[in-house]
Amino acid sequence: MDDFEIYEEDGDKILTSYNGSGKKVVVPEGIVAIDNFDDDFVFHQNGQIEEVVLPESLEYIGRDAFSGCTGLKRINFPRGLSMIGDSAFCGCESLEEIDLPDTLEVIGMSAFEKCGKLKVEKIPSSLIEVPVNAFENTTEVLLKNKDYVRLGDFVYNSETKAVLYAPDADSDDESLDDSFLVGTVLPLDAKVIGANSLSFGQFDDVKIPASVEYIGTGAFMFCQNLKKVVIPKNVHTIDSGAFINCQSLEEVVFEGTEPVTLGSMAFSGCPNLKSVALPKGSDYENAFDDGVAVSEK
Repeated sequence: MDDFEIYEEDGDKILTSYNGSGKKVVVPEGIVAIDNFDDDFVFHQNGQIEEVVLPESLEYIGRDAFSGCTGLKRINFPRGLSMIGDSAFCGCESLEEIDLPDTLEVIGMSAFEKCGKLKVEKIPSSLIEVPVNAFENTTEVLLKNKDYVRLGDFVYNSETKAVLYAPDADSDDESLDDSFLVGTVLPLDAKVIGANSLSFGQFDDVKIPASVEYIGTGAFMFCQNLKKVVIPKNVHTIDSGAFINCQSLEEVVFEGTEPVTLGSMAFSGCPNLKSVALPKGSDYENAFDDGVAVSEK
């Protein structure tokens, strides 16, 4: 235990630092998260590590936790793991194979980029958020599982009903700029609009299906032409930065009467949005810029 620094909060044990020098690391049982709050990432650029054994208690692997671990060849992912953060394994160039559990819901940006030897033979059907750049060949990886399909402009998880991303968002073709996602139609049975999934879309109008319950971080960010959005009554959460920098946005209509949770800066950077009426009891601290008149209905 001397090799590990562990922070405990509300009974949860979080691994925040590793000071060891061995080739094999066995993370202690009871740890629920690997994360550091000061950008001093836990195993970042540790070139000595070749094998990591993670505990069955682990639920979360934070940003850059193992990034740059160039010697890492083997790691297990326990059942119960729900999230792998941004760049968590980016640059693990010796990593060859991973087995992701069917409890995994979120894979962050660049989580497995620059892992040149990595082959992913199996992807779980449980994902609700995975960006286009999660792997070197994300679309190819996902489409190995029949639950992931190309549906219109998007890669869609038909099991979790999650809109994941638009494959063209990773294109270098500059001609996409003016037409990207124009006229897009979201799947009518969608429940989740994943993080960054429609960001930079050039549409001026979008119909969010009535079935949607969750709008992810940055889902509509930088949609510069979007003027009006109607939030269906089933939506319970609009995550941080979901509509950030939608500079033409003038009107946001909430159809429901149940409280909604809005993440930080959900509607920040929308200079034409002057007022909005939220369902009574909604949580919206820091969701809007100063000057937006927020009322409850």
